[in-house]
Amino acid sequence: MNCSGCHANGGGGMGPALMDDEWIYGSRPDQIFASIAEGRPNGMPTWKYRLTTTQIWQLVSYVRSLSGLTPKGARPNRDDHMMTKPAPSQTPNAKPRQTSKP
Repeated sequence: MNCSGCHANGGGGMGPALMDDEWIYGSRPDQIFASIAEGRPNGMPTWKYRLTTTQIWQLVSYVRSLSGLTPKGARPNRDDHMMTKPAPSQTPNAKPRQTSKP
């Protein structure tokens, strides 16, 4: 659908950035769904006639995963070429520290 044409792979361009935690029309999943399905003034087209409801919900999940809105305890289990560092689940676990106490 060429989302990156306007949103520049989530970093913002002609359309707003998707990688921050500031959202013009709301950051709740239902608000993001409405933005995708219904479109928004000044550029965001409606996608409800081109995408299924399931596809829109998948995009909602993806867009939220790009943002700073994901819970801190969430650990992605896949590699993402846009990540600046490996996902926590892909980094080696820390080794236990040796202590003198039993």
